[in-house]
Amino acid sequence: METTVCRSFTVLVLAAFVFSGELVFTENGFTHHEALDEEGKFQLLWKFDDEKIEFEARVQTTGWVGLGLSPNGGMPGSDIAIGWVKDGTAHLTDRFAEAKAQPPVDESQDWELVSGNENGTHTVLRFSRKLATCDDKDRVINEDTMRVLWAWHDDDPEDESGGSGPAYHGANRGVRSTVLLSNIIAPPNLKETNITTFDILMNNVSVPARDTVYWCRVFQLPELASKHHMIKYEPITTPGNEGVVHHLLIYTCPADQSVTFLPEEHPGHRCRSPNMPRDWWPCYGGSLLAAWAIGSEGIVYPEHVGFPVGGAGDSRYVLVEMHYDNPQLASGIRDSSGLRLTLTPELRDNDLSILEVGMMVTKLHVVPPRAEGFVSAGFCNTNCLNAFLEELGEPIHIIGIELHSHLLGSKMSARVIHNGTETEIARDDNYDFNLQFFRMLKQEVTVYPGDTLITECTYRSTQKDEITYGGLGTTDEMCKTFFLYYPRFNLTFCDSLPNLAGTVRFAGVENFEFTGGQRGDREIVIKAPEPLVNKSFEEVMEAVPWTDEKTRDFSKSLLDGPLPFHTNCRATYQTAVNTAALGTQSVPFPRGKRTAPNDICSGRTPAGQATTRVPAVGTGPGQATTRAPVVGDGSGASRSGLPALTAIVCMAALALITVWKP
Repeated sequence: METTVCRSFTVLVLAAFVFSGELVFTENGFTHHEALDEEGKFQLLWKFDDEKIEFEARVQTTGWVGLGLSPNGGMPGSDIAIGWVKDGTAHLTDRFAEAKAQPPVDESQDWELVSGNENGTHTVLRFSRKLATCDDKDRVINEDTMRVLWAWHDDDPEDESGGSGPAYHGANRGVRSTVLLSNIIAPPNLKETNITTFDILMNNVSVPARDTVYWCRVFQLPELASKHHMIKYEPITTPGNEGVVHHLLIYTCPADQSVTFLPEEHPGHRCRSPNMPRDWWPCYGGSLLAAWAIGSEGIVYPEHVGFPVGGAGDSRYVLVEMHYDNPQLASGIRDSSGLRLTLTPELRDNDLSILEVGMMVTKLHVVPPRAEGFVSAGFCNTNCLNAFLEELGEPIHIIGIELHSHLLGSKMSARVIHNGTETEIARDDNYDFNLQFFRMLKQEVTVYPGDTLITECTYRSTQKDEITYGGLGTTDEMCKTFFLYYPRFNLTFCDSLPNLAGTVRFAGVENFEFTGGQRGDREIVIKAPEPLVNKSFEEVMEAVPWTDEKTRDFSKSLLDGPLPFHTNCRATYQTAVNTAALGTQSVPFPRGKRTAPNDICSGRTPAGQATTRVPAVGTGPGQATTRAPVVGDGSGASRSGLPALTAIVCMAALALITVWKP
């Protein structure tokens, strides 16, 4: 194991930290802005409330413009709006794609045209829609990750459909994952006036020609006269290495222990290799000072929290763990990337930290093949959580979460059980590994003694013929939630694992023994039945005739079976809690009372007319358009709208101004 944190953790906790409000786009009242294509020819602006979302598409074309919401990144099953401006009139059609062909016009016209204009180079269309229309051909717009389709053509159509309808877009099309309902909570400017910046950069590392490399180096922070808060950090990436620098983590080292400090010109060592200084290892027991991953930009914490740095009993040494992702095995790459930290002595009200809850990272976490929706889940043992809350002396408050699984993850949720009631903190039913960030909550969630935190992952493995095991690599799997919370306590990781007996008995094993290693990394020796003796764990699990139905039975046997889950607590070096004793306390998978969600789609009105049209207004993409009356119904639903959205995400500031590169 090259690192205690999987490459996914980094991606998640890192890319997760993208909630800078410094670059919030507010032109004409739009709070979000993203370039959908790499060249920036399709600019999308939007804003939303609890019932409705409004877009403005600014596209470098004088023909038709298309925007769609896809269930999986493909065209079939997508909810699409296509519009254009012709002879001084703006047009918009609501469509539903049934195949990779011109999408037919939807009977229920739920996209409403607000205004449109064009000049010699650009077309600008403003249009809106209810978040939930209750049309089965419209996708609900919620806090899930959305696959946004974009396309354009340089010619206007003659008719709505058919041979004279919108012509084939050719290469002018693409898909981008984004979160439309993202909560921007960070202030546009730092209120602190006394700030210090400090760069933590790798030093001309020769990136090995290997698929995955974790590279470590210890740094010494500047000497601080008093406790400071880190309130911001931002990446500095060596030009040309954007696709290789995958993520990095920064751990604080113990204050009462000497740490080998390398000469400035030394590049560092491969993490956990024999030549890495042994006195660096205890740094993994420190708090996570910062985390960054590919696709994320600068991070600004909310005004009431900051990460504590310096002060009595705090070490000036930090361990940086950089993950280089080099699947092409390229050689000759040199890297000096890292982070720029912003510190201030003007302390905020609360010390911030991160708690990870989920499944232990081990091959004993089994995701079968051929599954449409295999469910795994992990939790934080209440006894473990209680011990650290008692040590802290008060409850903690969750302000954001990062959901993290790997390539097979399709849905994720984080929940809390309080007083027997199980409540969802956040979920994503359209999870995308390539778009990870902290989802900032509209309302903080308080965790009290006696509560339980749960992470649930749903995997789609229909394309797989072999089992996927838990592990650090992207092609392995994980199931984690990283909770951003305050005030800081000494618990850092709180995981669980289904009882191994339940796992192997499903494959027909009757008796087995462990051999060597620690829990989660042990090998097993099969004793019975005779046909399975001397077979490995992987061999017996692969021999199961997996079908979608069998994967559901397997999930149910683990989550609802009588055998208790193994649990594990990992703490910082500052704690007095005996985590070894807590780790021996196996308990059943926790369940609480859950209430069914309200049916928000009871009752609909008939569909509207096919196309909405308004007179074109304005002359170019940089000019604000004025609201014009909409001709025709344009709406296919009539109801009170969604209730207030909770647990919304906060997207990276970079995504608001430039292009995401998932």
